Amino acid sequence: RDSRASAYLAGVLIQEMMWQRSASCLILCGPPRLCKFIKKTFSVGGAYEFEVKSMPNVCGTPDKEFEVKIVESASELPEAKDTPQVCGKDANGCRLAFDLGKSDIKTVAVKDNE
Repeated sequence: RDSRASAYLAGVLIQEMMWQRSASCLILCGPPRLCKFIKKTFSVGGAYEFEVKSMPNVCGTPDKEFEVKIVESASELPEAKDTPQVCGKDANGCRLAFDLGKSDIKTVAVKDNE
């Protein structure tokens, strides 16, 4: 029962990170059974089929199929490319934001910090 929860959470976390960072492929390393399950869910017909079909377009490579690979060792994973991003508090110009909640939708418009 615990492994199903871990697999579900891993899938959701991967899905969120894919949309945050864009993903041209997915490389997995870990327990073989879990990796095989995640690979299956991130394939056509799997739970995350939408992501698998969308990411090539998001990444500007619509002709390239989204690939999921399993590697044996963490040393085979690519080097992390995370970089700190400084976000300002100045909202000059026009901004429009939407919050698509479960029961309602909120909209916020800001022009020159107001």
